[in-house]
Amino acid sequence: MIISDVEHFEQERHLWPPAVSRGIDYILNRKLGEAEVGRYDLEGDKGHLMFANVQEVVTRPIEEQMPESHMIYTDIQFLVSGEERLSFYKLNPNAKVVDDKFDSHDIAFYKSDPSQQETEILLKSGMFAVCFPSDIHRPNGSITESKSNKKIVIKIHRDLLQL
Repeated sequence: MIISDVEHFEQERHLWPPAVSRGIDYILNRKLGEAEVGRYDLEGDKGHLMFANVQEVVTRPIEEQMPESHMIYTDIQFLVSGEERLSFYKLNPNAKVVDDKFDSHDIAFYKSDPSQQETEILLKSGMFAVCFPSDIHRPNGSITESKSNKKIVIKIHRDLLQL
C-alpha cells in the first residue's frame, strides 16, 4: 500500500514503480478529475494494461463495505473531491472469499473478519492510495456521514509492475 497526495507527488515519485507514477501523471496531465464518469483507456490495446474509471460514489459506513482484492490489477484510488475512509489489511490464508469474480472482473469479495487488524486511512481531495493485489481493501467508507465523492480508480496490469 502506498498513501500520498498531489502535494508530495514530485518528491516521492522516484520511490514508486514507474507504472504508478505514470498513472498519477495521467490523472494530472489529462485532467481526468474534470472528465465525465466512465472508463478511459490509457495504455495497451483497448486499455488492457492501464485504464482509468472516473466515478461518482456515495460513501457508506465502512462496516457496510465488503472487503475486496484483485489478482491482476493494482488500484490507484485517487480522490478528486469529497472525503473517504479506506481500510485495508494484508491478504492471508484465512481470508474467506464469499464472492469470487476473479475470472470475469478481477475482483473477489471477502467475509469481514473481526480478527483482522484493519488499518484505516482518511482520504481527502488530492490524496490517493495504491492497493496492490496483496492488499484486501474496503473503499468508499464514510467518515462521519454519507457524502458524494468524485474519484478516479486507475487499474494497472501486473505486467507493467514486473521488474
